[in-house]
Amino acid sequence: MADRLKKRTCLIVSLLVIYLVFGAVVALAQETAGPMMVMEEKSFDFKAVKEGEVLKHAFRVLNKGDQNLEIKKVQPG
Repeated sequence: MADRLKKRTCLIVSLLVIYLVFGAVVALAQETAGPMMVMEEKSFDFKAVKEGEVLKHAFRVLNKGDQNLEIKKVQPG
């Protein structure tokens, strides 16, 4: 009886370890595969602006992924 319990416990622990390792590998693969756009800032407030004043601001876009990043469409907010 004790031998069956040991085998069953060993099987459960082995399956749990396999599940955790597989989950970690999948999570790491999803984080690093393909392009990954990162922006230092997502919005900018010009505060008070005089009428007719020309405003400019540059947003820095970085690619932290392992493939080329293509920006195909931009919509001002």
